[in-house]
Amino acid sequence: MNYLERYQNGEYEQVWNEFQNLEAQIRKEPYYSQAQEVAAETMRRVRRNCERIISRLHNLGYVFGTFPDGTRRSYRAEPLSLPSNQMQSDYEELEGEAGPLPLSLTAFWQEVGAVDLVGMHPAWPDGLDPLVVDPPEGALSFLYDDGEELFVGLAPDDLHKDNTSGGDPYGLQLPNPSADFLFMYERHNLFFVPYLRFAILRWGGFPGLEGRGIQFDPLDSLIAELEPF
Repeated sequence: MNYLERYQNGEYEQVWNEFQNLEAQIRKEPYYSQAQEVAAETMRRVRRNCERIISRLHNLGYVFGTFPDGTRRSYRAEPLSLPSNQMQSDYEELEGEAGPLPLSLTAFWQEVGAVDLVGMHPAWPDGLDPLVVDPPEGALSFLYDDGEELFVGLAPDDLHKDNTSGGDPYGLQLPNPSADFLFMYERHNLFFVPYLRFAILRWGGFPGLEGRGIQFDPLDSLIAELEPF
């Protein structure tokens, strides 16, 4: 079986681990085209899962675009922004400025677009660290030299998502020609694809629930029948 067949047969973590172990060699055949196929299939599943979660949040009365303290955000961000020609142009610009992007990130922007679950529900606690992955336009605005490599921000940290002064955005260092990347400054110290699995499949888009020890009744309905990836 090739990598895509193995992935479709349920070897989700194994296939991605093997890709990551190849490091920059993933850019060479016979790996590259297969890795692109797997990355695209992975992110199509991510998008469908995000669509399900967003629909369920709407039905639960969750208010997108409003912080838990009731303050409206200063800018409008859709819960799910589908891929566009502008996104493609922006990530090509980012790659031109910073060097190769990891396959998982390119596939995310190509298949998912952008996700922003920041919002509030009057009966829910704060500190939920809702899933956010900015579009490449946002990444370009968070591109800076950290003294060693270029750092690209992909999401505000958990405090900023609650309208509180916080720390560095979650993101990655570039250039990165590998299959996946460490999602830096996010407290679970995961690579991006495992982070998406954790945030979506385990916590229904709210990984800040992990370790809180609180009863969160909507969780079972948020994660019901999501697609593994």
